[in-house]
Amino acid sequence: MSLLESLKWRSAIKKFDTSKKVSKEDIEVLLTAGNLAPTSGGLQPFKIIIVSNDDLKKKLVAASYEQPQVADASHLLVFAIEQEIDEEIVNRYIKRAEEVRGKGKESLIAYSESMKYFISTMDEATKYTWAKSQAYIALGMVMAAAAEMRIDSCPMEGLVPDKYQEMLDLKSKKLMPVVILPIGYRSENDVHSKEEKIRKIRDNFVIEIK
Repeated sequence: MSLLESLKWRSAIKKFDTSKKVSKEDIEVLLTAGNLAPTSGGLQPFKIIIVSNDDLKKKLVAASYEQPQVADASHLLVFAIEQEIDEEIVNRYIKRAEEVRGKGKESLIAYSESMKYFISTMDEATKYTWAKSQAYIALGMVMAAAAEMRIDSCPMEGLVPDKYQEMLDLKSKKLMPVVILPIGYRSENDVHSKEEKIRKIRDNFVIEIK
């Protein structure tokens, strides 16, 4: 099926089939899709945490405003941004660029200086917003890849970040959860996936400037 057909098939699943699990191989494909997402300066100021333990998922429901998808899904993907965004994030990129492309630091001096200056101009609130935006790009890529693979998902901002941080021991890793994505397979009883999508008509969605 085409990408558009897959996106039309996709639905924010409210009821997952608890008997079905996403394979390790398919999980890796989704994580790779997220890792390939474009980000500002290529800096990737976030990580994806995979939660597969059923007991832990059940405990996380309380920190997710009692939304059952968190427990019922095969896996829960947690997108968490880095809380310390400074020159080190650029240095890390430079080191990785040297490993991947075999280029010396000299060829990346202009990039390095430019990105370090960019980061220095942001206050903490701006850094949070910037990093969160990058994580959401990856979220979209994972959801699109999942749809093509006929793996269901449900993007959710309904979480209590501090509680997630505590329950997943993310504070020690200096990570703050911003959005979660339960993934799995829809239950036959999920009524929402059987309904037509409600979207704007093209003329109310697109503005053409010629």
